[in-house]
Amino acid sequence: MRKTNIAKKFILLSFILLSVFGLVACGKEKTGQSYDIYYMNSDGNKLLKQEYRTEETDQEKLVQELYDQMNTRQKNDKYIVIKPDQVRLNQIEIQDGIVSLIFNDSYYEMKTSREVLFRSAVVKSICQVEGIDYVKFVVGANEAVYEDGTAVGLMNEESFANDSTDQLGNIEWRNINLYFANKVGDRLIKDEVSVAYGKNISLEKVIVEKLIKGPSKTGEYATLPADMKLLNISVNNKTCYVNLSSEFSTEMVNVSAMIPVYSIVNSLCELDTIDNVKILINGNSTKAFRESVNLDTTLNFNAELIQ
Repeated sequence: MRKTNIAKKFILLSFILLSVFGLVACGKEKTGQSYDIYYMNSDGNKLLKQEYRTEETDQEKLVQELYDQMNTRQKNDKYIVIKPDQVRLNQIEIQDGIVSLIFNDSYYEMKTSREVLFRSAVVKSICQVEGIDYVKFVVGANEAVYEDGTAVGLMNEESFANDSTDQLGNIEWRNINLYFANKVGDRLIKDEVSVAYGKNISLEKVIVEKLIKGPSKTGEYATLPADMKLLNISVNNKTCYVNLSSEFSTEMVNVSAMIPVYSIVNSLCELDTIDNVKILINGNSTKAFRESVNLDTTLNFNAELIQ
């Protein structure tokens, strides 16, 4: 009987110890901030992600750690490292929320489909870091370019609609001109940017939404309320019809009355497919903007407002 009690106590003690060790192990596994790290599937046509935790908080060290992790081979064979071995990251520079990743010339040896997946994986992984808004790809001493010579430009998570090459292959890259305000708010500043967008999204919509989001460069200032919505946009006979929410007229941006209107008009009229713009507010075009700009007509490119 005594041996039976001792055996029971031993089993109970073992169970308690195993439970304690299990809790400690789980506790260790779940420490630190969680991030998604992206890899490629075995078919090489889609991104897969795994959770990764780290206690690193230094911004530059964290960017390096996440990049290193996505290029670390995994025990599970279904998670494939995207970057070829010959492609090396030589330097990381961070300024004003933009991470510049400087690669060696072997970067251009990647096949287009793989390079697109690699860029997407890098951007999605690194833009999770607090304070990082964009990733810039640099090869050698120059900004990375597409096959046609167009600069890749700044990229964030919104640059990629989906994680498969089928969807990433449907992305258009285009240089566009956006017009933001100067510091005083009485003139427009032209900013040429490179954007990536899905082929099923109109470039006109991309332009207006970029204006709403505001500039990313110093010396340029917002022209539109940040919480304003683009309700609808369409083009007919080279006239672009832009239907905006009421915030366009009810929420003030610290610029002169002409600037918000012609920020939109000039940016859209830079497209070869658009000659003039008609602005509506909640479907209504009879009101004057700030009681000084008549919206009851189509508007053309205004070069006089450009600084």
